[in-house]
Amino acid sequence: MPTYGRGRHITPTVESVLAQSFGDFELIVVGDGCTDETEQTVRMFPDDRVKWLNLPENTGSQSSPNNEGIRASRGHWIAYIGHDDIWAPDHLDRMVNTITSAEGLDFVASGCIFYGPKGSDDDYVTGLFDTPDAPYKHFFPPTSIAHRRDVTARMGNWRNPHTLKCALDNEFLLRAAHAGLKFASTSVITSHKFAAGNRYLSYLRVSSDEQREFLSILRKSGIDVIEILRKAKMEDRYMIFQYGDYSMHPEGYLFEQNKKRKGISRPALQQLKQCVVMEQTDEPRGSDWHELESNGKLYRWSGPSPKPKILIPYSGAAARISLEIVLQNPTVPMDKLTLEVEGRPVDLKIETNEAGISHLVSDIALRPADYTVLTINAPTHRPAEMGLGDDRRKLGVAIGDIVVDPIQTC
Repeated sequence: MPTYGRGRHITPTVESVLAQSFGDFELIVVGDGCTDETEQTVRMFPDDRVKWLNLPENTGSQSSPNNEGIRASRGHWIAYIGHDDIWAPDHLDRMVNTITSAEGLDFVASGCIFYGPKGSDDDYVTGLFDTPDAPYKHFFPPTSIAHRRDVTARMGNWRNPHTLKCALDNEFLLRAAHAGLKFASTSVITSHKFAAGNRYLSYLRVSSDEQREFLSILRKSGIDVIEILRKAKMEDRYMIFQYGDYSMHPEGYLFEQNKKRKGISRPALQQLKQCVVMEQTDEPRGSDWHELESNGKLYRWSGPSPKPKILIPYSGAAARISLEIVLQNPTVPMDKLTLEVEGRPVDLKIETNEAGISHLVSDIALRPADYTVLTINAPTHRPAEMGLGDDRRKLGVAIGDIVVDPIQTC
């Protein structure tokens, strides 16, 4: 389990590993130069199977921690788990059954549910396949795979993402497929992925609420994977993670884009000294916001997440925030929208100027020496399903300029 920056929030993930019905494993948690409470968190588990390693400095990706974990491992097979993901109790059992039932396997993939942000109801299924060409076409998250320990000796280690045109995990699996290594699926969903790249700013404001709630449900009543699978097939979210053409990207481009989604890379923090207007830009924002659009004014629709975040890269004291509404959601009156600042509700009012343009306005406290994160509670809808056009995206609220004013000088 490679990890960085989650500290105590890796606890639900570790607990899901220690709850495995197959117990003959070692869990190697590899810190990517961690300087927080991660080591103390790992050492709190009174289980000799849990090992802690920490790289001397942060490398910025799972590549070096994965390679170090493989080097330090003692088993014949390597399974990966993301530090914010959850395994069902029979995950390793299903892996072992598949490994022992077929000869010559190099890779095993479990069925995996790829969860969208909470409330989005956008859950994807991958890892279920029975055709030999699947490894050349379909992506399986590392948290859902296992491979023979000697695989990296035969095909090479995990590579530096700064040198790759595609994502690091895509490259690793594609390289394995084209090296002729043999893949099989367990044909059972046992891995549950909460992708940080789909949750805008997830590395800036770290939480394990989703994982803790999910693990509690898994223990008490189980997850209805059959229903999730049925909906995924019906709504075209089944086995659609396919490799694309990455040749047009410069090396390291997708890696850097993913860092922006997670909030690892972000605009420089500045002291708010005068009124500023933040225009919409096209940087990636996970599943919180759709792509940049224009109707004479640059704007972005929120969605599919019903609780999209906005990063305010200014520190200071109190400020008035004004969010320009470019297009109104016809299914959600604006007076039903609410706003949170760092997870706490704040008063929100609607102001309409002489040109008939509405703004969501709130007086808030900025963090004195840090970024401030806003969250809009904006329920989503699909216009096509409402008879409002052909757009099948889940849309919430369309935001244009964002004004941040410490003293109302604009």
